[in-house]
Formats: sequence, C-alpha cells, structure tokens
Amino acid sequence: MEIIIKDIPEEGKEFFFDAASDGWFRDTLNAALPQMIQKEDEGKAAFYLLRTGANVDVRGDVACNYHPACIRCLKVFKNHLDCPIHLTLAPLYESERQIKLESKDEVALVKEDLEFSYYEGESFPLSDLIREQVILAVPIQPLCKKNCKGLCQQCGKDLNLGPCGCKAHHEHHRWDALKGFKPAK
Repeated sequence: MEIIIKDIPEEGKEFFFDAASDGWFRDTLNAALPQMIQKEDEGKAAFYLLRTGANVDVRGDVACNYHPACIRCLKVFKNHLDCPIHLTLAPLYESERQIKLESKDEVALVKEDLEFSYYEGESFPLSDLIREQVILAVPIQPLCKKNCKGLCQQCGKDLNLGPCGCKAHHEHHRWDALKGFKPAK
C-alpha cells in the first residue's frame, strides 16, 4: 500500500488493516514470515500517521499469529507476535550524515537512528515498512516452551515426550593427552 504524503491531513490519519479482508496486508505478512503464516491465522494492524512539513511520524502496532519451528525440538508451534512501530520518515536529501553513511565512513548509530528513515518522491510504501519491522521483531531462536528438552543427539527422539533408550555418552577423548600432564613448579 502506497501512502501519498500530501494526502495526510494536518490532524493526522488513522489506518486499520485486517489480514482476512486486506489482501496486500496478508501478502506483506507472508513476505515477512515466509511459510510461517497459515490461512486461518489472524493479523491486524493499526497506524496513525502525522505529517509535520515534509516529515511523517508513523506510529502503529502490528499483531499476528504465526507458526515457527522450535530450535530445540523442530516442532512447528503457534506463536503470537505483537510489533509496536514508531518511525519518523523524512525526505531523502543529501545531508552530511547521509553522505558519510553512503561513503562507508564509520558512523556510530544512536537510538534515534533506529527510529528514523527516509522516503523518496511523493509517497512511501507502508508494506515495506511493515515487513521490515515484523522481520526485526521475530525472535531469532524461537522456543515452543521455555523448558523444551530438544532432541536426543544420538537417536533424534523428542525428549519432551520422554527419555530415549540411548546410554549417556559423556566421554570426551580429546582431553586424554592432558591426563598425564604435570605442571612445572
């Protein structure tokens, strides 16, 4: 969805989206969470856009259900994502800071840099902004539960269902060479 800057009134504008009725929003969630969104999963978003001169303050919240795979037991499980969004968009001018960033000079990022972005032209794509923020909000290592036991390293059995028949194998022969070592005094 393309937001045209001049169409945002001075008092601001609210937007509400539902993945069940807004196809572009469902497509955006599918692009951000590939193969993790199912047909029956809910997704909702609410945004408030406020234009101040050429700058646009974007505040919103995206909430959806998705199905990641647990990093320990590899089971796909249902999870909920609540992603608050706050960004200030400004027209892309050749500022000194922007020139430094593009010329690969080392620049320290501050908190405000993470809440600030640029747009080119007369509009900006809201779908790109949503996709980027959802990707950043997804946990890197999703767990189906905090105390997930994972899989047996020898036979691959899901240890959440019970112990496997494998013997505990804790010998590490890589340290055998040091067993006879006596430090000099």
